[in-house]
Amino acid sequence: MTEPKRYVRLNPRFERGETLSLLKTEIAQQQSTTDGNGDQNKYPLPVKWLRPTNGQFEFYAIPGDFSLNRSTSFQSGRVYGMDVTSGAAVLALLFDTYDCNTSVKPADGDESTRDDEVHQLRVLDLCCAPGLKLCMLADLAPPSSTAVGVDISQNRIQLCKNIIKKYHVNQMTSGPKVDVSNDNQASSSHSTIRLYCTDGTNFGTKQLSGLVFDSNAEKQELQTQGKRKRQNKSARAREKRRLLELQRQEVTVAAEGTNVEPENEKSGETAPNQSIETNTTCCIPLFDRVLVDAECSTDGAIKHIQKREASSKAPLWNDSNMSELVDLQKRLIESGFRLLKSGGSLVYSTCSLNEKQNENVVRWLLDKYDDAFIIPVSFNKQNNAERSPSFVEEGSLAGTIRFNPLTNADDGIEEECLPGTGFFLSKIGKRL
Repeated sequence: MTEPKRYVRLNPRFERGETLSLLKTEIAQQQSTTDGNGDQNKYPLPVKWLRPTNGQFEFYAIPGDFSLNRSTSFQSGRVYGMDVTSGAAVLALLFDTYDCNTSVKPADGDESTRDDEVHQLRVLDLCCAPGLKLCMLADLAPPSSTAVGVDISQNRIQLCKNIIKKYHVNQMTSGPKVDVSNDNQASSSHSTIRLYCTDGTNFGTKQLSGLVFDSNAEKQELQTQGKRKRQNKSARAREKRRLLELQRQEVTVAAEGTNVEPENEKSGETAPNQSIETNTTCCIPLFDRVLVDAECSTDGAIKHIQKREASSKAPLWNDSNMSELVDLQKRLIESGFRLLKSGGSLVYSTCSLNEKQNENVVRWLLDKYDDAFIIPVSFNKQNNAERSPSFVEEGSLAGTIRFNPLTNADDGIEEECLPGTGFFLSKIGKRL
């Protein structure tokens, strides 16, 4: 079995032919040795088992030892360094291209995302750090959509800010198709990205707080401050006022009654005389699509395991506190489902291959909510292919899938495009 490759996603605001040519040149220059048959010349290699979006491949494989951070392709913002499995979760959420017909079928009237949707969407990334999936959601969502990211850690939110500024605000690295000097264009033709630093398990309930970033407000501030690299006191105050006003507007829309829905918990969960929170509502407009890439034990992430072994650092989550982790995952998926519009879809994913963290969490949600159902997905190599790549396996819950990076590929293309991370993915719909 070959060593897992690295993966990049192309920034759609740069001319893709120029990006691929530059990346190919840099790979050739950086490789001091080859395997003797010129294999390095074939990179970057398109990941064909992820079907093209708008006729173009999103992800490309590059050599595992390529120093991406040192490359001009990366530093200039032309490519995102992102594992292909994370991209699979985003594509499955936004498009129905990957939905399939199996023995698990949604009820009459239920349907997944349409590929030809052109209306703006509200999309939520409930565990958004480091921000790469959030950027991809914003890149691929219809124009004028809103992509909201949530994370409880200030350090991780700061990392998200830096990545979003690089790829969606900074004139030098966001791409020539972004004109921050035209506020109307920035707000109408591109998705708005917002970040909340708050607890994802109760986001949007009772009192909305924690808005720390809005991409349009950031672009406006960039025009106001001109060439100053750091915000002065008045700029920070101005930013705070803008964010508070945007946050107030969100609460106002929700309070008007649009998109506010009570929890639809299955009857019989508690005794008749025992009270349950059936009237809990959201103080934020609900979302068309929700991604819950939950915190997990990372037992499927090869690089994480290798780093821990090299440093002799104990994993954060293990058998002794597994029940605590699973409880967190249940609260996250439930929070995401609560924030989802009826008729919308949610993707739950982890970089674990542990059934307790994956299928069991999804089963728990399905058992608790009558309006939740599985949308089976498939990752065939081609649109008309009859099977998925050998490293894509169905989970123990029908309709869910696992990416196994340790699978022995059965052909050359699969071998070069094995995912670098073990990954679980489930797509869930919410009945109308």
